[in-house]
Amino acid sequence: MEQAFTACGVSEADGQIVVDNLLYAELRGIKSHGVSRFPVYLRRIQMGAVNPQPQISMEQRTPVLLKVDGDNGLGSVVMVHALNRGMELAEQLGICAVGIKGSNHCGASGYYCELAAEQGLVSIVLTDGPPATPPWGGREAYFGTNPMAFGLPRAQKPHIIVDLATSLAARGKVIRAAAQGEKIPEGWALDREGLPTTDPQAALAGVLLPMAGAKGYALSLVVEHLAGVLVGAGFGKDVAWQYSEGNKPANVGHFIILVKADAFMEMSDYHKRTEQFVEEIKKIPLAPGTKEIKLPGERSWEQQQCTEAQGISLDADLQAALQTIAQELTINLG
Repeated sequence: MEQAFTACGVSEADGQIVVDNLLYAELRGIKSHGVSRFPVYLRRIQMGAVNPQPQISMEQRTPVLLKVDGDNGLGSVVMVHALNRGMELAEQLGICAVGIKGSNHCGASGYYCELAAEQGLVSIVLTDGPPATPPWGGREAYFGTNPMAFGLPRAQKPHIIVDLATSLAARGKVIRAAAQGEKIPEGWALDREGLPTTDPQAALAGVLLPMAGAKGYALSLVVEHLAGVLVGAGFGKDVAWQYSEGNKPANVGHFIILVKADAFMEMSDYHKRTEQFVEEIKKIPLAPGTKEIKLPGERSWEQQQCTEAQGISLDADLQAALQTIAQELTINLG
């Protein structure tokens, strides 16, 4: 995959960032945000919709406030460069808020929380996106699926990583169901007439429903404001969808908050309290049919260990798409 990105003008270092993000999701069983996104990212570069060599600008507006313009670069590239600088500031000053505009789809948001947790930083990562969900009571999409991710570092892996869409299901899962000719569960979506549907194509033409009803709508609104309105990025219908809007720049926005885990106490005390917290959760009496209480992100981490041992399995359609790319670019995808 790195060779393909390089062939399309992306630097080796930036190409590796994107591949690392895709493999993070693939290894953890989050296939909707894994290798299946690679052909789309590549096509967007080839169509001129994404800048393969962005001049990412950063303005430190206050000691703890960083404003970033991604220059329409690949989302994970923009995010990692912004995150790295934000982590430096948080390490120096205890906290940093990063506002990013001019970005694109950035893959699994939990990836960035994982990077921050490895540096001993608590993180919140918010991202807006193209219209997918309606305001509560509406039947026309306005908000993105607007994922929220949170990272809580532990002394040893797995860190506590929460990564969820504010829609009932991520749009990537619906896209994957459509590609595989599968139905989606009831309650995920409405068709363009505002009627419930289990047809993924009808769902993509209609709207996805927010998680937890009006509460999910409220959370989605907040994410859209913080990651779109506040930071100067696109919001609402000004954010382009990478699957259908040709070479239109997406102008996705992100909002990141980073806090040193030892901002309020010694790191040893933080880790001691965190492990006490985890142990108390794990010791809660189990509900019938439950074998073990898992922390957020723990199943995905266990899946990663399994996938690393057994290898990655790709769908036949995706393998064919990768082979086509290899032939077009006369490279060996490996």
